[in-house]
Amino acid sequence: MIVLPNTPPTPLPWKVDTLLILADIQAKRASLCNASIASHSETVRYILGLLEYIESLFELLSTDSPERSVPRYASRALDLILTTTVPWKNVEKKETKKLFKLNSKPDLSWTLAAEIQLATVSLAMSYIKLGAELTNELIETESGLEPEKEMDEKWKLVSNHYKKAVAFSLFGGQFTMGSTDTTIDPRVFVLIDKCSQIGIQMSILSKFSWLNRNSYNLNETFTLSNNNVLCRVAIFVLDEVVSCINLVKELSHNEVSHFRLNYNGWESYLSVVQQYATAYAGLFLSIEYYQKESLGQAIGLINFSLLSLQSKSMADLKPTRNKILSKFKTKVASKRNEQFVQNLNSITSLRIDKSVFLELSGLVLKDLQLLFDQLVQCHLKYTKENDNLKFDAVSDWKDVHGDSRWPFGSKIPVSAVEPYCPKVLQPDEPDTIKQGFTGRGSYF
Repeated sequence: MIVLPNTPPTPLPWKVDTLLILADIQAKRASLCNASIASHSETVRYILGLLEYIESLFELLSTDSPERSVPRYASRALDLILTTTVPWKNVEKKETKKLFKLNSKPDLSWTLAAEIQLATVSLAMSYIKLGAELTNELIETESGLEPEKEMDEKWKLVSNHYKKAVAFSLFGGQFTMGSTDTTIDPRVFVLIDKCSQIGIQMSILSKFSWLNRNSYNLNETFTLSNNNVLCRVAIFVLDEVVSCINLVKELSHNEVSHFRLNYNGWESYLSVVQQYATAYAGLFLSIEYYQKESLGQAIGLINFSLLSLQSKSMADLKPTRNKILSKFKTKVASKRNEQFVQNLNSITSLRIDKSVFLELSGLVLKDLQLLFDQLVQCHLKYTKENDNLKFDAVSDWKDVHGDSRWPFGSKIPVSAVEPYCPKVLQPDEPDTIKQGFTGRGSYF
């Protein structure tokens, strides 16, 4: 459930000759400028309008491009310069330093290819936002308030939103393959695809956590028996988030003159999501051990999960040991964490850096809080049973990564997703109606 800060980018007003972009197409774009996407219905309306706008741009390209293929259309779009400004919010281009400024010709050329790519980015990120919004709604639904079949359909719809985002990211990658540095970095679409795939897997975690939470609230038991599988899914998500963090670092430090999205806060945000996924992995694995009556190990995993949410960074849990300063920081962090573990019974609120959740990216906060509350509940339950019945030695939270309790990550398989294809590039459907046939009951 990743909604990156300052996303999705949205179009700004522009001045483009109607000989390049027809007036009716520009009218469609104008209706999207400065659009509000604060609510679910506004986001849906924005997506429908943006999709219609993209289709219109491809219809425009089809008028002088007899060869119907994505590379041909991308090449043609690259030749059409529309304006000398960036007409999208949260998009920029680094200025190139010149030794001599003898001519006044502007550096920036916004092409039709760049316009199509940004519209595709915006669509994909808007579908990611829809998936997060619907997940947010579902995780607060109490068990039994809606028919089970209806709830299952809503959870499937979450996955479908993320699959739409995957489809547009795949298309964006295809369209950008032959582009130059006058457009956006192709790795942006790789990042969007990863965030979409993470969204699918995290929606599975949110759903089963919701089921476990409802079961626990009703009778203080966990009904699920697939917690080890869910732990592996969380670890897969964790690994993918780390990959996304590395990709964001590369994108934000790239000096090539691509058009750039606003990457401010992305790395910090993903670092919190990394803690979030770690906590989910520990939660599901702890339930697995609790159901096996290994309370000492279950409590150790809960401690680790709570610490992963409360720590300033994952480095506090897995510090490096190659420098004197690192050793000092390790000692300080370890003492702080030990003190936290000792005071767990009195911890009631989530202490996390909420400043990374800017505007729409705050959608993940609700599930974070519910996850934290569930961890606290499990800690109280496990500790009470262990102190009165089992008397198991509690495993040290620092040993979680060092033994077989921490498995390898794996994702839940999902159906293959085909790239989005504009209507003008879709193959013509064969005409199966016989010539001269009017049909039964025809009026004409």
